[in-house]
Amino acid sequence: MSSGESVVSIDSTLAVVDSWLTEYISARHPEIGRIGPICPFVAPSRKNRTLETRVRFVGHSPTLELIEEIARSSLREYGLISWQGRNPMLRSMIVVLPDLRSEDTKLLDEAQIRVKDEFVEQGLMVGQFHENCEVTAARNPDFAVSRAPVPVLAIRTIALHDIFFLSEHRHWFEKYREKFGKFYTPESMESDDQFRVEHYLGAARAYGYPT
Repeated sequence: MSSGESVVSIDSTLAVVDSWLTEYISARHPEIGRIGPICPFVAPSRKNRTLETRVRFVGHSPTLELIEEIARSSLREYGLISWQGRNPMLRSMIVVLPDLRSEDTKLLDEAQIRVKDEFVEQGLMVGQFHENCEVTAARNPDFAVSRAPVPVLAIRTIALHDIFFLSEHRHWFEKYREKFGKFYTPESMESDDQFRVEHYLGAARAYGYPT
């Protein structure tokens, strides 16, 4: 493949990702189980110039170790970016793996599981998206929400709604509680999203925290 063909391929891939972010991730969906877009942070992140995109190639014989290293190197790079926007809550990175074949997307699933601890420890979420992804919406277990036309890893700051993704292990929950526990006061919980509140309270009780 010539360098010209590579540029065209990258450009077309980025155009596909851009359309996916606009038409799917930033849009409402009837099966999501709540009001609002699939991800409420993408549109504000793009508007505030705090969404970075990187392209990484895996070659003809990708391994789990390679995908893990791509994720870890992206974590390191995330920490070195000179962000244009000032709001740290909107800092996001999309890592595109355009040559990861459909039959190898399971490697992306496995790598995400293996590196998640390291991201959460840094106050970040990491999620995988691809055409075969079986991750479902928090409010609708029948909706495979993380489908994408091109394999990607998404990195962003932990947000309030991430209790749904951080209650599975004590150390994840502790990181979440450290940042957002102050928002779960008796007064705020009465008027807050009850589905999220109950999820938080259930995890707190399971790990022996006062509620």
